[in-house]
Amino acid sequence: MSESSKYGGLTFGENKGNITIENNGTLNQGKASHSDDIINALQQLHEEIQCLSDEQRDIAEANFELLQTHIENGDKEKAKKPLEKLSTLLGVVTSILSIASFIGLKVPIK
Repeated sequence: MSESSKYGGLTFGENKGNITIENNGTLNQGKASHSDDIINALQQLHEEIQCLSDEQRDIAEANFELLQTHIENGDKEKAKKPLEKLSTLLGVVTSILSIASFIGLKVPIK
């Protein structure tokens, strides 16, 4: 990944294992603990959310933020509910499959 990449309101940057994620003015920093695959899946999922209608996008973005927080905190069980909601809004897309696999869920998510 490049030094910094911007995706629809999210800024992902890496520097020697540290990661900085900015989401609409909220800055989160920490030690990178996830593989590039999960980071790429989150970026792809956020891009897919941007294609939804306004009402669905608002719901999806709130669930995306919850999902991202739970993954960052390592709470895979709590990540299940927002991922379920995103799956109902977006259907079975590659990014959801990747994230579900990362947190140990099967699709359909149950």
